[in-house]
Amino acid sequence: MIKLPESLRNLFGTHGEPNAQITNAPLFVTGSMRSGTTFLVDKLSTHPQLLKIGVELNQVWTDIGGASIKETCDHKDAADASAEYTYQMTAYFANFIYESRSVKRKAMRRYSKYFHGLGRASYDWDHIIPVNKSPHLMNKLGYVGALFPKSTLILIVRDIYSHSASMKYHFEKLHQADGRTYFMEDNPEACYSQSYGEVPEGKPSFPGNFSIIPELWIRMNTLAFKELNDASFHQKIVVSYEDLVANQRGTLLALFDALNLRQAHHRVACEIAEKATVLVNTTTKGNPLEKWKSQLSKDEVGAIDLALSKHTKDYAFINDSLQQLKIRPE
Repeated sequence: MIKLPESLRNLFGTHGEPNAQITNAPLFVTGSMRSGTTFLVDKLSTHPQLLKIGVELNQVWTDIGGASIKETCDHKDAADASAEYTYQMTAYFANFIYESRSVKRKAMRRYSKYFHGLGRASYDWDHIIPVNKSPHLMNKLGYVGALFPKSTLILIVRDIYSHSASMKYHFEKLHQADGRTYFMEDNPEACYSQSYGEVPEGKPSFPGNFSIIPELWIRMNTLAFKELNDASFHQKIVVSYEDLVANQRGTLLALFDALNLRQAHHRVACEIAEKATVLVNTTTKGNPLEKWKSQLSKDEVGAIDLALSKHTKDYAFINDSLQQLKIRPE
């Protein structure tokens, strides 16, 4: 076989062993549903290095990631992790990045940015970081950290009252649209399960039983903070939803700084942080920090108060952890 000169092999890309390329570890964003994960990732993914991978990848995690998220959302810890699932998810991230570089995908991003103001068209592909956002990873922090120990985790936490009001409206909207009902599992480490038909007997569900919403908020945030300390992420960042809403600029600047992104993109990062963004809430219009007061009935506020009185220690633990660990706006 005739071997081409190196100059021609470089030109035609016919090397027998292409050069190795270092791939950045993923960034994972999680938090209870309706806690600002979508808003936060939409802002982050306008940075040249941060590429949002899909929407939430719930089906992907269920099919190839070893983590049940669809229908049921089971708890997973480090003991459940394996190299097989790391390989499968890494391959998915790599393929998504590869396809994202195509002309077709770039045109789709241009459309999304022009008509919806989301994301960006061009990225720094040589230094790209895949970003996976999913509230359903919240009870799997040890698991995800074991699969990707060099990755970064961002956990966002929202006040229980405004969270519960948003969840109530969100669940009612889904129920009206397709009959979906969410119910609470007995397992204290399980998140919501959902059904499009009959709810299993004895399972409290919503619409119907509003109290499961604050109960699940306490359950999931307690579990997340308990597992956060031992989870094997390279970096762990906690964000207060209230800080993000009240001080978008300062919170985003602190986040970009903590993520140690390239200095070449500092100006763009400042522009992203300083650009005023109206929160697009899929429930109702209004101040997301205050509108719960008009959205919740007296009985619903009472149900939240009752849940807090039942779980005094857990609630104190959540608040103490948030205040100690949360990133401080610049």
